[in-house]
Amino acid sequence: MPWTSFLYHYPILWYLSPLLQVLMIIHYFRRRPESWWFYVIIFLGPLGALAYFVMEVLPDLHYKPPAIARFERRRRRRWLEPVVEESPTPANQQELAELLAADGDHQRAIDLFTRVLARDPAAPDLLFGRAKSYLALGDTGRAIADLERLVCVQPNFHFYEGYVTLAETYVRAGREEVARAAYQEIVSRTTVSRAYFGYGELLNRLGEREEARRMMRQILAKRPSLPRYLKRQERPWFRKAEGFLKVNS
Repeated sequence: MPWTSFLYHYPILWYLSPLLQVLMIIHYFRRRPESWWFYVIIFLGPLGALAYFVMEVLPDLHYKPPAIARFERRRRRRWLEPVVEESPTPANQQELAELLAADGDHQRAIDLFTRVLARDPAAPDLLFGRAKSYLALGDTGRAIADLERLVCVQPNFHFYEGYVTLAETYVRAGREEVARAAYQEIVSRTTVSRAYFGYGELLNRLGEREEARRMMRQILAKRPSLPRYLKRQERPWFRKAEGFLKVNS
């Protein structure tokens, strides 16, 4: 059945189809997939919008909208706070600390992380959680201390997220040569785009512009071989690398 005939038999779709197109265009500009999707949505009309929805929107639906995640987090926090008062187990305290940090209550989160770390001083999740709260409060010294302990215990924590955060914090603290050594160690172990981008920015700041551009090109060199779901995850880094190369050509 032709698309126009289908719309004729189901007239409500005449009204929903333009809305679908508008929503898919909004999604396109927020997520910035391949540029040709814009023309698919515009020129193929409802069919193009539907194709975009199936290929680009559906794979992201397992992520909760921020408002829903925030509501669920706060509901869980209200339930957990009295539980921690009655049963201050390490697991309960850690979960509450993570919820407090997610809601921006970093000082209370630090207090709870510290209590649990007193029992398990080398726990990677606790060290990383407390370090991030220290960073949110601007305390780079204590954050570096926790991150250095974390890297000693587990260098590849969360796909090198802890190690990269340490390198970024060195830069933030003005310790550029120490940061450089950290980045060199990281990029010798992994191809995480965040590490290459941060290292490239540092090299550019130090005046090594060609080496900085090489880091950005290495990020982009991964794009053709990545499966589709990873390309979606890496898009922000591809855009940042392309923007860096455009500005620093």
